[in-house]
Amino acid sequence: MERVVMYPMLTKENKITGLEPPDFLLLVGVYLFVFLFSKTLWVNLIVVLGAYVFLRLFKRKKAPRYTQSLVRFLVKPSRYTQARELDR
Repeated sequence: MERVVMYPMLTKENKITGLEPPDFLLLVGVYLFVFLFSKTLWVNLIVVLGAYVFLRLFKRKKAPRYTQSLVRFLVKPSRYTQARELDR
C-alpha cells in the first residue's frame, strides 16, 4: 500500500494573526467602532489588543469555524413545530 503525499498548505487553515478571517473582521469592526468615540490612537490600540486577547482565549480549543457556526445559529430563525415536540 502506497502512502499519498499530503502537502501542508492543503491542510493548513487560513489565519490572520492567529485568527480566522471572520474573527479578524470582527476585530477590525471593534477598531472602527471604538474609533467613532475615541480619537486617541493609544486608547484604540489598547481596546483592540484587549479584544484580540479575548478572541484568542475564547477560541482556544474550539472547532474550526466556531464563530461562523455561532453567528449562524443566533441569526437563523428556527422553527419548532408541535409534531417535533410530540416525537419525544
